[in-house]
Amino acid sequence: MSRLLLLLMAVLTLAGCAGKGAPRPELAGTPTVYAEVISPPNPLLVGCFMRSRPSEFKRPNAYRYCLVEKMGKWAVYYDWRDGKSGEEHKGWSAFTIDGDKLISGTEPSSYVVKDGSVWHSYGGRDAVFRMLPD
Repeated sequence: MSRLLLLLMAVLTLAGCAGKGAPRPELAGTPTVYAEVISPPNPLLVGCFMRSRPSEFKRPNAYRYCLVEKMGKWAVYYDWRDGKSGEEHKGWSAFTIDGDKLISGTEPSSYVVKDGSVWHSYGGRDAVFRMLPD
């Protein structure tokens, strides 16, 4: 009986992980805008990330991006939500890639590789916030 239980637990665990590596539906389409590339992106910037929730804010903005290569060009699917109004902005978005930096062309966010991690900064503020793989 315990073997059957272990087998059932293993199957359920594997089934729960089935979608983790699957591509996101929004990334399946053709980008409507591509990034300007000054220098190729640091590989650590590539993929999908979300900003960790800063504890010092009651209703922080939420930021997510996916940097992908499509047909030999780089594109960013961007999703950010205003923490106060709840207004959400998402879709393919203009960005500039400069090696360790990914800079938004639509709002004052930038993402930078520092100490082996990706960090978010907003509009020249001193505070930076860690981005987590999404």
